[in-house]
Order: sequence, then structure tokens, then C-alpha cells
Amino acid sequence: MADSTRARRAAPPNPVERSGRDNYLVAVSSRRTSSGTVPTLKITRLSDARVIYPFQGHADMPFFESAQAAEQYAQTYGLQLVDGDIAVPE
Repeated sequence: MADSTRARRAAPPNPVERSGRDNYLVAVSSRRTSSGTVPTLKITRLSDARVIYPFQGHADMPFFESAQAAEQYAQTYGLQLVDGDIAVPE
């Protein structure tokens, strides 16, 4: 007699659909150099895991006196790039 009941696998949950700025991870930091503090920025579009910034040929970030100023600059610049990608996705 064969077992007529079979264990069913639960269907994987639907991926979370994100829209707007929620679809981006903006990672901001800074690093100290001999010339000042430089902001660091990485932007990833979560829906396809594509790195939006940095990209090949991007301009260097400016130097700042403090880590707080550098990180504020990176955050502002990052959100501008996110808004641009939302408006005109690649």
C-alpha cells in the first residue's frame, strides 16, 4: 500500500516589491587621507543587485575637513544619483 499523502513544500514567498528610493541601498562612509577626509559611497539597486555607484570613470569625491561633512555630502550626492536612476533607469 503506497502512502497517498505526500509532504507538500510551501511555495517560496513572493519577493518584496520595492519602489522608489526603497529599491536602493545607499551606503555612506568616509576615510581619512593625508589631504583630508574623503566621502565613500556605494549605491546598489536592490531589485536586480546592480551597483549604480561607483562606476568606471566616476569623478573623484572632494576632500572635507570632517567625517561628518564628508558623509553628509555623500548622502546628498547618493540620493541625487538614486533620483536620477529612478527617472531614467539604465
